[in-house]
Amino acid sequence: METSAGAAARAFHDRTKYLVVDTGAGASDIRMGAGAEEGPALGEQSPELEPSPFKIYLDLESVPLPATPLVTDVAALEAIAASGETGEAAREVDLDLLGRLLFRTAGLLKEWVSPWGKSMHFRASGCTGARYHLEFYAVVGAMDDLDAGVYHYDPQSHGLQQIRAGDLRQQVVEACGEHQSAADAQVFLICSSEFWRNAWRYQERSWRHAFWDLGTHATNLLALCASEHLAATVLMGFVDEQINALIRIDGEQEAALGVFAIGQGGVADAQLAEVLPAVDHRVAPSSPRTIDFPAIQVAHRASSFPTGEEVSAWQSTPLERTLDPVEGRVISLSPVSSPDENVEQVILRRRSNRHYATDVPMAFDQFSAVIETAMAPARIDALDSRSPGLSDLYLIVNRVDGLESGSYLYRPDLRGIELLQAGRFDADAVRLACGQSYAGDAHVAAFWLADLDAALQQYGDRGYRLAQFEAALAGGRLQLAAHALGLGAVGSTSPDDDVAAFFSPTATGKDFLFVAVFGVRRKPTDAETSAASTFLNRDQA
Repeated sequence: METSAGAAARAFHDRTKYLVVDTGAGASDIRMGAGAEEGPALGEQSPELEPSPFKIYLDLESVPLPATPLVTDVAALEAIAASGETGEAAREVDLDLLGRLLFRTAGLLKEWVSPWGKSMHFRASGCTGARYHLEFYAVVGAMDDLDAGVYHYDPQSHGLQQIRAGDLRQQVVEACGEHQSAADAQVFLICSSEFWRNAWRYQERSWRHAFWDLGTHATNLLALCASEHLAATVLMGFVDEQINALIRIDGEQEAALGVFAIGQGGVADAQLAEVLPAVDHRVAPSSPRTIDFPAIQVAHRASSFPTGEEVSAWQSTPLERTLDPVEGRVISLSPVSSPDENVEQVILRRRSNRHYATDVPMAFDQFSAVIETAMAPARIDALDSRSPGLSDLYLIVNRVDGLESGSYLYRPDLRGIELLQAGRFDADAVRLACGQSYAGDAHVAAFWLADLDAALQQYGDRGYRLAQFEAALAGGRLQLAAHALGLGAVGSTSPDDDVAAFFSPTATGKDFLFVAVFGVRRKPTDAETSAASTFLNRDQA
């Protein structure tokens, strides 16, 4: 029997849906899956098996990277919303600039050790559950003070560790289907996930989280590129085995998620190696033993590309969506101007915020700026920036000055939001964030939903990666834009089918992809700070 396009991705998505189950006496539990596959949402989280948040090479020295501050004439909101295109003359990507990009995307900002002895790491980009399972690799030509090669970025030392020698950028161009943005680039940054480091807590759903967290990191990286007047394109299509082999990972326990083509000038001097020389570097185990989640490997393999020709064909046939007709009242957005602060300053003070001032409304121009910044088009290889993206942004608005409380749909064609239903939906926001009270306190809860079946029909199983990433990039932009305006924001999670049901009939047939909330922040009380500290240290108490 012929298998329908995207069948493996659809099966994975359904298998990893969250649902909230009433357990009696006013209590509830978050479950994952359906029918015979329904089970606990979270893993056992054995402290003895907790993975390291870092990939540690035992036999590679680190080449220190500069950590110079960003000097730019590009304001934060402008950088966050940038498309990735630039009209500037080609600028050389040197070691100093590369260091800034990596540090403000994946660098370790600080480490805090609790009274219980538990270490908490704070990175430049947020990550689901603070599990920090993503790794970055740089493929570069020769630079001053750096030989051409393939390097692993080590956040602990803020340095590069050489995995392969030689200018191998042409390998990336070929693996990316000879995409023009790859051929034009100077530097490639490849992002991977070591799945177990997230699955220790979130099990199979970690494959979703891989692309959520890729979107959050891409938010920083693309905004930094815009601040540096560098062209940047996200390449979600590539020959998986070829990229995995280049950065020397197995494609099972750790696999490449996306390639970032950065700068202009091309890779004409790079040579295409017929066979990559064998290299063998010792890596410390992330934990004493790992637990396999075969559903992740099945979905990842099913969505992998074996040849550059398939990659090129996939990239060249973007989905052309038609938006549904407007049925309700549309309110035009009116965004505030961007503050003078640059994006690096925003990144350095960004923190996940779970405390909101319920007695203070958010200004409408701030709300407008956050929404428009989040939903600005970006250069992603298989999407047409002139067409609507794969996902739609649905909103629960509770406290925005001059805007009626209710549920809304963002209308990019009209630069406005369509009122779906008026009313106070604080309690619904909490329910749709799996019972997290901050979602009801926040001024706005934002949900990205997509016609996933249409995306899978067009793009096959690879379309699942694309859809999850695109929604997460918008969600990451929303959070960073909120912080740029002095607001607070945080990502969350949702009971999948309940989200679509709440926004129906407009959302009928759509699937939940991502959620984040934002609003006017407040300082947590002493009791809230104490409770958070106790939660963070529960395994050490």
